[in-house]
Amino acid sequence: MPIFDAFDTIRIINLTERADRRQEMEAELATIGLLDDPRVAFFPAIRPTERKDFTSIGARGVYEGQKLLLTEAAARGQSILILEDDCAFRSGVRDFVAPGEWDIFYGGYLARQPEDLWHSDIEGAHMMGFSAEGARLVAGYLADLRYEGIHPPIDAAYVWFRREYPSVPTQFAVPPLARQRSSRSDIAPKAWDRLPLLRSASSALRQVRNRLANVRR
Repeated sequence: MPIFDAFDTIRIINLTERADRRQEMEAELATIGLLDDPRVAFFPAIRPTERKDFTSIGARGVYEGQKLLLTEAAARGQSILILEDDCAFRSGVRDFVAPGEWDIFYGGYLARQPEDLWHSDIEGAHMMGFSAEGARLVAGYLADLRYEGIHPPIDAAYVWFRREYPSVPTQFAVPPLARQRSSRSDIAPKAWDRLPLLRSASSALRQVRNRLANVRR
């Protein structure tokens, strides 16, 4: 079964004020025939008023957003694909079929040990899939997550879950089906993104980078 057909719902996390990212994500969806798919909807990203014990307000918002989406999917007994709004698909993604069974699916990620994905630390959660059972298990884990010191970001929490519950089947797309599009970050904004003139120049440079990346994919 092609990977996108495996999900009951597809949700894209997007801050309402980031119309630029929404438009770019809609263009991505259009290229793979999912823009008007009734399973697809944008989810208003959470922007907390304080970071608490996260590294940033943005990191907390990403965590809370994915946690909420998993909780809702678990309550409905549905599978879900969660996309961040800076997700850029690689060519051939529409026809990709995941090998074997899975409850957790990594579509976009960076691995510190790509030769050993199961044991590797994984960065990125911009294309994460969960079966109905996977959503139930991970939502429960996130709700009761125990930690000391800095709160782990969502990608680290997923790694923690897999290491604590190695029997839960996980599949990785090899190579990854999506990368993170170069875009002004709401998690850790650069200094030049805070200055209007430099922000404009930075945005233009990112567009060039994305066009070059699209040529290569």
